[in-house]
Amino acid sequence: MKSSRRLAVAVLLLAASLGFATIAAAQYPQDPSKPTIAPPPARAVTPPLANDAVGASADKAAPANGLSLRDEPVVSKSNLADAMTEKPIIPSKAELPDAAFKKLDAGGKGYVSHEDVRELNGFDQAFLQADVDKDGKLSPAEFNKAWAYYTGRRTG
Repeated sequence: MKSSRRLAVAVLLLAASLGFATIAAAQYPQDPSKPTIAPPPARAVTPPLANDAVGASADKAAPANGLSLRDEPVVSKSNLADAMTEKPIIPSKAELPDAAFKKLDAGGKGYVSHEDVRELNGFDQAFLQADVDKDGKLSPAEFNKAWAYYTGRRTG
């Protein structure tokens, strides 16, 4: 009885081992030049976001005949540069002044203008108070004062 049990356990272990070996062999092809994962079809490209400036220009330039994106350029370098420099990112009040300044100074001009903060509701009064030289631009130091006034986190 003991020997038949041992034999049954040994057969089960051998069968399980062979099953795992077969599964492992199926995952790794013998010919490494043949890919095991097929690339996605050409029409499976994720569409750009509708509110993204780069994606919007890509939508306009996308081919209507269903060609893949590799067949023709969709976004030119000038469109990409315009999208990156023209529109500042509106920060939240929770952000630190340096991070907010970098978001609003999207073009890296070294200052923030009225145009850059026009969508930042309630910032007008802070801008006017902090613009000491009245040039319509906030330097990083002036912006820090304006941001402290705007967020209510006054320093000193």
